[in-house]
Amino acid sequence: MPSLRLDVGVKTDPIEYRYSFPWLFRILGDEGVRHVQLGSFFEAYWLPDRFYRELGVIAEHHGVQVRSLFTAHRELGGFLRHEEGFEAVARRAYERFIEAGALLGARSVGSNPGAVLRDQMADKPAAVARYVRHMKDLMAYATRCGIDWLTIEPMSSLAEPPTLPEEVDAVCRELADHHAAHPEETARAGLCVDVSHGYADANRVVRHGPMELLQAAVPYLYEIHLKNTDPHFESTFGFSRDERVRGIVDLSTVRDLLLASADRLPVDDVVGYLEIGGPKLGRDYTDPLLERALRESIGHCRDTFRVGDGIPFDPAPMRARDTGVRIAPSVMCADLCRLEHSVQQLEAAGADLLHFDVMDARFTPNMPVGLTLMEQLRDRTTMPFDIHLMVHDNDWFVRRVAALKPHMVSVHAESSLHLDRTLDLIRQTGALAGAALNPGTPLGVLEYVTDKLDFVLLMTVNPGFAGQALIPAALRKIADCRRFLDERRPGIPIQVDGNVSFANIPRMVELGAGILVAGSSSVFHPSGSVPANMRRVLDLLAGAPA
Repeated sequence: MPSLRLDVGVKTDPIEYRYSFPWLFRILGDEGVRHVQLGSFFEAYWLPDRFYRELGVIAEHHGVQVRSLFTAHRELGGFLRHEEGFEAVARRAYERFIEAGALLGARSVGSNPGAVLRDQMADKPAAVARYVRHMKDLMAYATRCGIDWLTIEPMSSLAEPPTLPEEVDAVCRELADHHAAHPEETARAGLCVDVSHGYADANRVVRHGPMELLQAAVPYLYEIHLKNTDPHFESTFGFSRDERVRGIVDLSTVRDLLLASADRLPVDDVVGYLEIGGPKLGRDYTDPLLERALRESIGHCRDTFRVGDGIPFDPAPMRARDTGVRIAPSVMCADLCRLEHSVQQLEAAGADLLHFDVMDARFTPNMPVGLTLMEQLRDRTTMPFDIHLMVHDNDWFVRRVAALKPHMVSVHAESSLHLDRTLDLIRQTGALAGAALNPGTPLGVLEYVTDKLDFVLLMTVNPGFAGQALIPAALRKIADCRRFLDERRPGIPIQVDGNVSFANIPRMVELGAGILVAGSSSVFHPSGSVPANMRRVLDLLAGAPA
């Protein structure tokens, strides 16, 4: 088992002004959820101590613990405002929130820092400095009250700092240094990261996806919010079956990223709190739907995210480096309407390369992936590009894709008028050069260019479309190609493309395949999520049963 324990809780936001705490605690008890994050409501800062003590008793009676308190509205944002009175009100309210956390026996209390007014963005540096100064004082107040952590939620707008990775690092580093200088007098400051948050600029261009921001937050992360969103972060929702279809957040990817980063986290247990609003508040035809929505989302979070107490998880590294086999998922088989999300999943799950099938509708009767798509995706991922040109004018395309700085480029021997020259051209761009062969093309066409080859791509279906059946003779060709290359230039890898399925992968690797172009019959198979399918491929490469 990994040293990191992941568990699931629920934030109380959806019952605000709708249902009672005992109603929620009953559902949590039924679902085996033991952790609650109390979301703030406007009366929370004025209620007497007795309310919180009694609420703690009610929670304990239902077998749950209020482990954390966190704002729900931005009501503690006065530190970022310069108008008279805002700063003092925010300070007193935050102190009362900390007191409430202590009365409930919580370990952490947190908030999003609030917002700089959009028409006064020039005030942002001073506002952030003011916020950090108050946080240092509040860290001391939290310790006096018995609270271990104060948490901060990075937001999705530059007006609501911290947002960008460098902003998050600057704020958290200063607070961490302050705690290190005063370890006995201050609580620690960390992050409550919302996994649905990303940053899209004023032109709706996504600059940082949720997994990128989560990765940047790892050194300071204490707890997280489990929430789903759309590709531009315009709305948030839960994890019911329908919501998972339209959302971009895959909790297995979140889980795997955290487990892979366990040695960089400041804690050895992380609770993910389901944070949803539920159906529209205040309608007789919507409020009764809340329980079902909660139970569906809780069930998915519990089954997907939780790791601990005997719940199995394979902690082996996500990349199958020990096998020597590389996985190159085929972009043409991904959901192109949510391509960035798929790429984030692949990157987190351990894919080695992104395989692009570039077609001109002449060499093959299809045109699934264009140059513009690759250009836009290049800035969104650090994964190496593997570009397979299925075109007539190879040299023109080689020159065009050179700007993308691909790791590998392959051209078809069948369409190359001067294959030797084209392989030279690919190498001059800095990429590895490969020759691709259709199923019916004999290996002999490679006889006099083996000195220019860095790899060979064998098509095991006729090129053009995903989902085709394997051509039986293609398996024999893999073995023949391995012998052909070993006799001339041992060590050159063979890439296979076409029906690289769960059933075919073991045999392909056994016969000599070293790079697998995985598509609709494996990594993008409809029976599972991308992360789950990637784990299945890795298990196959490690020799585990499928």
